[in-house]
Amino acid sequence: MEERKLRLVENPPIVRVENLNKTFGGVQALKDVNLEIPEGRIIGLLGPNGSGKTTLLKILAGLYTTYSGTVLIDGQRPGAQSKAHVAYLPDRPAFSLNRTAEDIVEIYVDFFEDFNRDRFMELLDKFEISAKKEFKEMSKGMIDKVQISFAMARDARLYLLDEPLGGVDVAARDNVLDTILENFDSKGTILVATHLISEIERLFDSVIVLKEGQVTMNAPCDDIRQAYSSTLEEAMKAIF
Repeated sequence: MEERKLRLVENPPIVRVENLNKTFGGVQALKDVNLEIPEGRIIGLLGPNGSGKTTLLKILAGLYTTYSGTVLIDGQRPGAQSKAHVAYLPDRPAFSLNRTAEDIVEIYVDFFEDFNRDRFMELLDKFEISAKKEFKEMSKGMIDKVQISFAMARDARLYLLDEPLGGVDVAARDNVLDTILENFDSKGTILVATHLISEIERLFDSVIVLKEGQVTMNAPCDDIRQAYSSTLEEAMKAIF
């Protein structure tokens, strides 16, 4: 089980967010969010259900385009150009369950120049999943592993992972986390939304905490553990 060591060098930000607000039908999902996310880090995006985590990820992924404020990824507003450098893993399948991983590979090859087919197949082999098997024949955990393989087979600048362990069996979670670490490039950045803090906190350099659409904390994990004299999970229970 690999451990993640925080770099002390202050890296330039890959993501800048200023005064971000997002509403749905009069309900404000994000309120005056201000963030800088440095490159070369693995960062947890934490908060209760409905706190705005998925909304923020979808804005960064370029899926939500109507909002107020400034959002920049490597100096570009999320959109067609930034998508070439952003790998997004949604919290539910983004493809038809009648398809196979082999089918989707061809789409990725066409759309993403940084997609590595060989690496993808190696990841599937590691997870013992056949690329020829239809998704409707797979468990939720198997589908999650396929989606993780698609994301980590790209050489992206920014990886946005929404609940990557949601359907993965407890016994297999360390294997999935080690796979993410093994395929992490120090020039990239990973932002992970999760509620499984105890299982995944060993990956994180720092965490961003959202509550009711607002950032209530953005700090290195070691600072939080020291301040609360506890694990990150116990600290989050107190904060939430």
